Amino acid sequence: MPSTEMQQVKAQLAEEKAKAAKLPEPSWAEMRDGYAELGKLFPADPAASQQQMELGGVPTVRFAGEGTDESRAMLYLHGGGYTLGGIVTHLAITSRLALAAGCPVYALDYRLAPEHPFPAPVDDAVAGFRALVASGVAADRIAIAGDSAGGGLTLACMLALRDAGDAMPACGVPISPWTDITGETGWAHADDAVDPMIKPADLHRMTRDYMQGQDAKQPLASPLFGDLAGLPPLLVQVGTAEILLTDSTQLSEKARAAGVDVTLHIEDGAPHVWHHFTPLMPEGVAAINQAADFVRQHTV
Repeated sequence: MPSTEMQQVKAQLAEEKAKAAKLPEPSWAEMRDGYAELGKLFPADPAASQQQMELGGVPTVRFAGEGTDESRAMLYLHGGGYTLGGIVTHLAITSRLALAAGCPVYALDYRLAPEHPFPAPVDDAVAGFRALVASGVAADRIAIAGDSAGGGLTLACMLALRDAGDAMPACGVPISPWTDITGETGWAHADDAVDPMIKPADLHRMTRDYMQGQDAKQPLASPLFGDLAGLPPLLVQVGTAEILLTDSTQLSEKARAAGVDVTLHIEDGAPHVWHHFTPLMPEGVAAINQAADFVRQHTV
């Protein structure tokens, strides 16, 4: 049963979604500014330090708690439909993951479309992972995690590493992942009323400006259509109040069929990437802790 706090958050999200539907379509710049302002409502945990740096030439912020285990690491890939978001929009998640997992979290500020279309985010994610390995952290002590588009990017990064013959990370944590950007396997036909945050029209627009005429069924764009054999253990977290629910369930089924160790957690009543609202709802805290425990299990 969803908590009262979760129900209150969902009601507020639905109200904001209804208001936005009555306004003219904003530009990407306007949407980015709005997302950044929203991110200020959910700041980093002050117990986590922040260090600006670069990984493989990609701007990054390193989050860590006191006594962090430097021999392990997590690469975090934010959501936002490949067109929005960044480090400042995900502070509540990345800082708390670093504290809970007991290892540094490297939040990658990868390039965004439409200025930098596919495969720029994939290239940046791969470069970030390789830079961590080059810095001395063993690949099998690195986790890759990400939410929404960043969840899909988590899978795409691992597929790209596998196909290039790189050593694989220890595990992956796709959170509410966007695994089929065509929408044909699920969200394009979903009931918009189910989701208090996302509209199919927004996802179509993101896909259009990310792919810019390229094939959206390419596995590095839509991992659901790829060969998933050889991927490391996965923890997939998703809520029932998401039009992207089938992106997670179908991905999990296909990965298991390919021999991948998959843990699928479906949170009753949870909206898209409810981890954002960790300061407001107990389900967010539980999800962060579950992800951190999974990372600890596979990186120590």
